[in-house]
Amino acid sequence: MEISNPRRVLAVSRPDHGLLDLVKDLTGTTPTLTVDTIAGSTHNYSIKTSYYTASIPIWLDEIVEPDVWSTEFLAPEGREVLTVLGGFIVCFRKPLNEEGLEEIKTLMKNVGEVVKEGCGYSWDGVCLAVAMPQSTTPWLEKSFEDWEDLCQEFGFEFVDFEAKGRNEYSEPMGIERLKQALETNDWAGNDDDLDPTSALEELGLGEDDDDEGSLGFGIDLSEMEEEMKGMKQAIYGGGMGLEDNENAEDDDDEVEKLQAMMLKMQAVRDMGADLPEAERKRLAAKTVSEIMKTL
Repeated sequence: MEISNPRRVLAVSRPDHGLLDLVKDLTGTTPTLTVDTIAGSTHNYSIKTSYYTASIPIWLDEIVEPDVWSTEFLAPEGREVLTVLGGFIVCFRKPLNEEGLEEIKTLMKNVGEVVKEGCGYSWDGVCLAVAMPQSTTPWLEKSFEDWEDLCQEFGFEFVDFEAKGRNEYSEPMGIERLKQALETNDWAGNDDDLDPTSALEELGLGEDDDDEGSLGFGIDLSEMEEEMKGMKQAIYGGGMGLEDNENAEDDDDEVEKLQAMMLKMQAVRDMGADLPEAERKRLAAKTVSEIMKTL
């Protein structure tokens, strides 16, 4: 399957922190610059897997003042850009000292805020923080685990550009891990084209419901409970022979799936209670769509 209009990647770094080198190693080609800065440039990354092919546009940007950058992206005109993004890459050179480390933290903190506040709770893209090699010595020594914890704090997966081979779990490291993370991401962007209201109506679920007796998806809680009771009674209520055991196990699995579905809808309803109406409806439509795929 070819994805004709995929979501984009926004790749950012401070000036001279190796973003061009990263993009070159990732894509195999060097971005063409028409000006002295990479900010505003676009470079495509071709992905071909057993399931899909796509040419993913990578938008490049340099961040001098992270707080100003995040404020601009969270403005109404900046939010329009965020709706077409499927991934964020933060690139930085390994720091020489604690001061440099604080600059990296500030960078990730501000980009992380854009992801959280601008893309919304239901956004399902990939966020990666890539540490580039440092040519100046000595540099600040930090273990992989320390970097991993630091990046996770701001919502990013840590990738060490210099790492090679596989880790103890046989997972690829370095640039190969970066490629794997991008290849396994969803670039189709169906959720971006999804009208939450119409999607719920097409599924016959109506709008979100504030009634305590509802799961918030037009589904009555008591009706769901009665259905589960009936299924359990059918399974456990009467005697059964040995030849019925296999069928009973299958029915038991269906009950567990139904219970899991109820718990998921209730959890999403609770988590979405404080969200704006439009974001709550989008989250509801996405959840229902995911559940319908498993039925």
